[in-house]
Amino acid sequence: MNEHHSLHQQGSLRSTDQQKRKRKPTGLSLRWKFPLVLAALLLFTVGVLSWLVLTGIRANQTDQMERSLKRQAEIVEMRVKQSYLLGVRQSPEGFMKKQAPQLAVELGVSSNMRVILYDGQGHEVGNSLPLAFRTNVSQALSYALQGKIAYITEGSAVTYLAPLQGPDGLLGVVQLHSSTEAQQQFYQAIAQLFLWTGGAVLVLSFILGLGYVSRQTRDIGRLTRASEQISAGHYPETRLLRRQDELGRLDEGMLQMSHVIRESITALENEKLRLEEAVQRLRELEQQQKSFIGNISHELKTPLTSIQAYADLLDMYGDDPELVREARESISKETKRLYELVEDSLRLSVLDKYDFELHTEAVKLHSLLEDAGSRIRGKAAARRLNFSIDTVPAQVWGDPKHLMHIVLNLLDNAVKYNRDGGWITLSNRVEQDTVIVCIRNSGPWIPREQWDMIFEPFATLSRDRSRQDSGTGLGLPLARRLAERMGGELQLTASDHSGLENDNGHTNVSGNEFSLRLPLLVHDGSL
Repeated sequence: MNEHHSLHQQGSLRSTDQQKRKRKPTGLSLRWKFPLVLAALLLFTVGVLSWLVLTGIRANQTDQMERSLKRQAEIVEMRVKQSYLLGVRQSPEGFMKKQAPQLAVELGVSSNMRVILYDGQGHEVGNSLPLAFRTNVSQALSYALQGKIAYITEGSAVTYLAPLQGPDGLLGVVQLHSSTEAQQQFYQAIAQLFLWTGGAVLVLSFILGLGYVSRQTRDIGRLTRASEQISAGHYPETRLLRRQDELGRLDEGMLQMSHVIRESITALENEKLRLEEAVQRLRELEQQQKSFIGNISHELKTPLTSIQAYADLLDMYGDDPELVREARESISKETKRLYELVEDSLRLSVLDKYDFELHTEAVKLHSLLEDAGSRIRGKAAARRLNFSIDTVPAQVWGDPKHLMHIVLNLLDNAVKYNRDGGWITLSNRVEQDTVIVCIRNSGPWIPREQWDMIFEPFATLSRDRSRQDSGTGLGLPLARRLAERMGGELQLTASDHSGLENDNGHTNVSGNEFSLRLPLLVHDGSL
């Protein structure tokens, strides 16, 4: 049945071909159109390649000119600076007014260029060719006086202005004149060569292509008509040509086109669903980012609160030298941390792209933990929290700045999301080749389904966790990312009503425990 249908279809196509041959041609045949298209494509290709080559030549000429003028300007600057340093010491204005005329002539002779020197106020003080035509360079001169390089191109003439820096600042400006006439002649010669060569290649290719394509037009015509049927929704069931070359493969490919179209439609529908999901995700991210600016104060309050706490202690006990020293050191540390916190917030705003820079070294973890505890102790005392530290000597390989940021962020959260009169413990222990830092507190428990959510960027928990406003959701995501970059892991390992024992051995009704796991470098009691 299919074979009979195929024969019938081929017979119809032959009949159509015969009818069309009897018709009077109304335009150019495919025999001419196809070579013309090939010629147009070849012309386009040659034109694009010629344009790319000529553009590269032009860019290279411009680059060479700029480098040449820059080198010459550096030589002038070295010569002027040398004269300024070796001569009698005087002001830059006086030096330029006295020495610039002679320097301009000498530099003009040595460089074979016209050299004009200006002082730091933009006044001309030296000209190797004073009677030559002058170009208006006021705007470019103003840029050069600001320490910038500028040049003006008019035809084949180039005027180049560069600042002259001295040991005490700006000495003045040098103006160099150069010509690009030789470069332009070379460029025009290459352009003419491309024009003639491209024309010859185009004509020869058209003649050869016409002779070859004339033998292919008949089968191409049949494939064209078949493609028109496919575009109308009617697909052939058998091959039209019995060829093994590209046209034969094209004919075979047309038989599979209906299947490909159906598969493509299905793929497009699936892609549409993915795009809709992506759009929804982008809308969520947009909403989260809009709230970023308003909530970022959460992360900035931590160092500011610590600084304010020490300021209040100084106000009450300013006559205590030890307190003054401790407060000065802590305020300095917190001020530096405040600056670093702003940088970390900006990093997290592009969390999926930013590659954090690490400066790793051997870190005495127990010393770092005690330092972090001393920074947060004042804030914990203000909330009447029982804060205790229990550390063992251990060394890890990491970035001390980022480790301090992680620990301070966890301690700050332990203070912020706690109840007045509660407790906080900071400890570490060694398990085989791993150091585990534990920060436990008596704050409200976090539901298990939210354990992973709190480490997502811009995510915050409900307001019932704290009497204060919820944070931006930046601290914990950044802390986890930093821990992972150092080969560690940060997790919420406990949050329930069963209770956690504090340092006094009493069980509390609720609590949270964050664990920071880091690779152990050294565990030695002599540390």
